[in-house]
Amino acid sequence: MIKISKIENKISVHLGLFGHIDSGKTAIAARLSEIISTAGIDAHPQSKDRGITMDLGFTSFILEDFLITLVDGPGHADLIKISASSIEIIDCAIIVIDINKGAQVQTGEHIIMIESLQIRDIIVVLNKIDLFKGNIDNEIKKVRKFFKSTSFGSEIPVFAVSAKEDKGFNELREGILEKIRKLEIFRDINDPVIIPIDHHFSIKGRGAVITGTILKGKVNLSQKLDIIPVNTSGRVKSIQIFHQNVESAKAGDRVGLNIKGLDVKKIYRGCYATNDTEQFEKSDLLEIKVNSNKLFKKETYFGTQVHVTIGMYTTVGNIYPYYQTNSKKIQMESTDDQETYMAFLYLNDSVIVSKEKSVLLLSRLDLPPTTLRIMGSADLVNVLKKPPVLYKYKIKKGFIQYPEHSQGVICKGLASSFEGAKKIIGRKLEPPFTKIISPFGTKGAVIVGVEKSDREGVKKGDPVILKELRTLKLKAKKDLKVQN
Repeated sequence: MIKISKIENKISVHLGLFGHIDSGKTAIAARLSEIISTAGIDAHPQSKDRGITMDLGFTSFILEDFLITLVDGPGHADLIKISASSIEIIDCAIIVIDINKGAQVQTGEHIIMIESLQIRDIIVVLNKIDLFKGNIDNEIKKVRKFFKSTSFGSEIPVFAVSAKEDKGFNELREGILEKIRKLEIFRDINDPVIIPIDHHFSIKGRGAVITGTILKGKVNLSQKLDIIPVNTSGRVKSIQIFHQNVESAKAGDRVGLNIKGLDVKKIYRGCYATNDTEQFEKSDLLEIKVNSNKLFKKETYFGTQVHVTIGMYTTVGNIYPYYQTNSKKIQMESTDDQETYMAFLYLNDSVIVSKEKSVLLLSRLDLPPTTLRIMGSADLVNVLKKPPVLYKYKIKKGFIQYPEHSQGVICKGLASSFEGAKKIIGRKLEPPFTKIISPFGTKGAVIVGVEKSDREGVKKGDPVILKELRTLKLKAKKDLKVQN
C-alpha cells in the first residue's frame, strides 16, 4: 500500500468510469490505480464469478497535488441504476469504448445519463488497441464525429490505450491531469455535513463502518452523526481516507468512518450521514420539473411507470404530467415532444431528498436494453405532504339531429333523459356552438346555440362537444389507471 504524506491536504477529484459491458473499464482502473479501497476493484463477491463489474468500485491515485478517485460502475444493461447512483459524487466522466466495436447501446445510454445530470466534462478512452488492426487516427476521428451530436462536442480529449499491455497510460495520465487542472470545482465545507452512503459493514472488534464521499461540510473525530432515514446515530471514532487515518475530512473527500453506537443492520445504500437532519424531507409524493431527453422516443402518459434515481437510491413510481391554466393544474394525457414539463411523482416508497436542491434521473428500465431507457432529468420543485388537486377534462360527444331551430340546433347524445338534459342547461360547448339552451322533448335531446357566423356551415350529424373541467385527486397509485 502506498503511504501518502498528509493525504487530507490533497485536492480530491472524482472521475466516474462509464462504458458498455466488456469495454475494459475495470482493467483501466486497475492500471491507473495506486490505492484500492475496501470497496475496490470488483469487490462484489459475484464480480469474479460472472466476469463483470456488479457494484460501484472505488480506487485512487495521485497526480501532483490531486488525489483522484476512480468510481467504476457496472456497464451491464441490467445494472445501469447502480452506475446512475454514482453521478451525484463525480466531477468528470471517463467514457471507455472498445476501439474494435465502437460506441454501443450502453455507451450512448451512459452518455445521456451523464448529460442529463449536468456532468459537463468528459475524457474518452479507446481501449484494446492491442487487438485493433485498423488505423487508430481514423478511429479517433470517428469518435469525435460521434460526440459532435452530443452536448460535449467534438473537441474532447481522446486517448487510445491497451489495458492488457499497459500501452498509452502515460499519455492518459497527462491528459487527466490537464483536464482536472481546468475543472471548476466548488466544495462547500461550511454547511452541515452530507454524506451519501455507498457501502456499510461491521469490523470485528471495531464496530460499524460506513463509506462515502462528503458532499458538504466537514467531519471531525467524536462528532455525532445521524443516519437518515433509518434513525440510528453514533459518534465518529476514526476517519480514514483510503486507509490512512486522519483527524478530519472535508467536502470532496472519500472517507471511511468508524462510528460508535451505529446499528449497521439498518443501513442501506441511499441513506445519508448528517449532523443536521433538518436539511432533508421525506415523502413518497414529489412535484418536479422534467427536462426530457430529446433522444428518448417512447411516449410518456399520465400514470406511466418510471424508475427514479435520487442520489444513490433508485425506486419505482408513476409520473403524472400536467400543465397550468388560470392557476389550475390540468392533466396532460401525453407529453408528446415537449422538452420540459411539470409533473407529480408518486413513488412506491418514501424517499429522502435535500431541501436545498435535488436533481433526479428518470428512466424506463422496464424497456428492453436494446432501446434508450433514460427519459431525462428532473428538478425537485416541492415535497408534498398530501395529494394535490388536479383537474381533468371530461368530454361528452353529441351530434346534430336537426340543424334548423329558431334558437339554434337540436342535439342528441349529450344526455340520456329529460332530467339529465335539465342538469346541463347553460353549459358551454366547443366552437362553433355556444351553450346548451334548454331540453327538447323528453328523451334527452337539447337545444344548442350556434355562433351566427358559423350557422350556415353546420349540418345534420356534425359532432357537438361538451368539454368540462373536473377535479382529479391523486389518492393513491392503485386508484389510477396506469399506462405504459
